[in-house]
Amino acid sequence: MKRSDDEIARRLRLGEDGGWEFQEIAFAGDRPRSPRRDDLADEIAAFANTGGGVLLCGVTDAGAVQGMSRAQMDALERLVVEVCADAVRPPVRAGIFRRELEEGRPFLLVDVPQGDALHDSPGGSFCRVGSSKRRMTGDERLRLAQRRGQARFLWFDKQPVPDTGFRTLDEALWKPLLSAAGAADPRLALEKMGLLTRDEQKTLRASVAGVLLCSRTPEAWLPNAVIMATRYRGDDRATGQADAQTITGPLDRQIAHAVAFALRNMRVSARKEPARVDEPEYSERAIFEALVNAAAHRDYSIRGSRIRLSMFDDRLEIQSPGSLPNNLTVNDLSHRQGTRNELLASLLSRVSTAGVKGAGERSFMMAPRGGGVPIIIRETEALSRRPAEFRLIDDADLCVVLPAAPVYTSPILEKRHRAAS
Repeated sequence: MKRSDDEIARRLRLGEDGGWEFQEIAFAGDRPRSPRRDDLADEIAAFANTGGGVLLCGVTDAGAVQGMSRAQMDALERLVVEVCADAVRPPVRAGIFRRELEEGRPFLLVDVPQGDALHDSPGGSFCRVGSSKRRMTGDERLRLAQRRGQARFLWFDKQPVPDTGFRTLDEALWKPLLSAAGAADPRLALEKMGLLTRDEQKTLRASVAGVLLCSRTPEAWLPNAVIMATRYRGDDRATGQADAQTITGPLDRQIAHAVAFALRNMRVSARKEPARVDEPEYSERAIFEALVNAAAHRDYSIRGSRIRLSMFDDRLEIQSPGSLPNNLTVNDLSHRQGTRNELLASLLSRVSTAGVKGAGERSFMMAPRGGGVPIIIRETEALSRRPAEFRLIDDADLCVVLPAAPVYTSPILEKRHRAAS
């Protein structure tokens, strides 16, 4: 999570607590001498075993920033990386950032996420209690290991999102879904639907699905939950961008805006026989179905990877993060179903398509029995006389390729199109 300068400055004034630790660093030349490597590992593991937290390296207990040279900063960062990777078991993937509130006094901010397992360090097993770490008892270790083990088998879209709650969800977005839950108390209803859930401390949090569908700004908590849309000038990315948009907001609105982006950037020819007939490059319905599938089935646990809508002169590509779930292959997609996000897919089948281009006769974003892939194949083949392609890239991303249908335009219209690009 991005920590603002104001948030850090306020924490320096207030001192340490359950989520923040100050760590003074002593150097021998450019080499960090204190704290010891094992002590640093104990602090990081304690945060990972609790709810996560922030370690400010280069800050005294009184909240004063020491300042350090560039070489010292480099050496300290290498030490923290080694500790996270080698001294904590299983390893912790912490965010390590160089920050500076006052010129000439840099420090290292180590953002430790809540772990998905019991993390051991050289000193044993620790958890964070108030402004200090505490050694865990055998019973505490066992309970944490059991809870974390169960969480790994919980669908990611059902997991709680830290620092959220009931008010994270916008009433105007969840109210249309509420009638299906059958509870008078909205909190109970939203929890029953899976839009709210309990974290390890039994605190009510918004789930990943809840944030994606019922928050105005899901990217504030899930920065990768956006669609990057780009229209290129030619047949590859080297030709430069003619139009680009980062599409944010609730998931159904992202889909609607992404479809709109594709429609305004594709060419349409017209012919008379005898009435005017428009012939677009791509099927609206195929674009809609491909985007719904990408949004519903992508892997939201992958950080730093987003859905990409890329338009070229000869094709449209929609690339979504994550390999195929449930042992599916690209050859299975037209006749087998599988989902990575069961809750999200279920909720999208209740979200209205009113005003969304490409939805056709469908009333809701997803059909209960799926069927999007056959529609993509059928619509694309009918329009372009070429098949849609489904590619698995490095067993990590699924890419859907829609070939462009031939578009016949007059020289004047073609010149206008190129000028607009």
